[in-house]
Amino acid sequence: MAADEIRHIAVVGAGLMGHGIAQEFALAGYEVHLHSRREESLQTALKNIQANLERLIGMGVVTRVQAEAVPARLHPTPVLAQAVAGADVVIESIYEDATLKRKLFQALDTLCPAHTILASNTSTLPLSRFASGLRRPDKVLVAHYANPPYLIPLVELVRGPQTADDTVTTAAALLTRIGKRPIVVRQEVPGFILNCLQGALLREALWLVQSSTVSILKPCALGSPFDFAAPRRSLS
Repeated sequence: MAADEIRHIAVVGAGLMGHGIAQEFALAGYEVHLHSRREESLQTALKNIQANLERLIGMGVVTRVQAEAVPARLHPTPVLAQAVAGADVVIESIYEDATLKRKLFQALDTLCPAHTILASNTSTLPLSRFASGLRRPDKVLVAHYANPPYLIPLVELVRGPQTADDTVTTAAALLTRIGKRPIVVRQEVPGFILNCLQGALLREALWLVQSSTVSILKPCALGSPFDFAAPRRSLS
């Protein structure tokens, strides 16, 4: 399946990361099914998406016309089977618990069409911890977003031992189409690249403080985070 054939996205998990990922795809013109087991979580996600869009309008990142088209493309549901039945790509964004993720991926493997790509937004867990034994190991990978996912363009694509080249190529092309900047991690580095870099920066900052090299830390005036936002793209 090529990226230009993808029309339907499912996002499983409507929390901090999930609602932002769903927002990105809906803003780009995709039909998005957003799943959470709790109706309350879905309603909160929709409110957060609306607030995010208003913020983006105020910063001049998107137009009101673009934002007003988003709600019609979002389809929240507490029923997993309904969310993923027609999905071309499923992005999982639930708790960082390998047992929960394993149960979910086993369910997705059964419920999704044979062509569906299954991606996890895990920030630390290797695929082998929760995605082994599936009938489609060639179509499974990690798509690790940074927070907030609708602002930061970077997405790490981490392949598993059996992930097909075509799956990585399609996922990278899809993300590029919506204005993201994917990087491909060719093996499962513990913590992935982004977390490793953040950890290194944190260690250096702590050393500077502990060694009395720095006495007072002041935030740097780097300007608006929107300066670094990738351009918004759509299917049209």
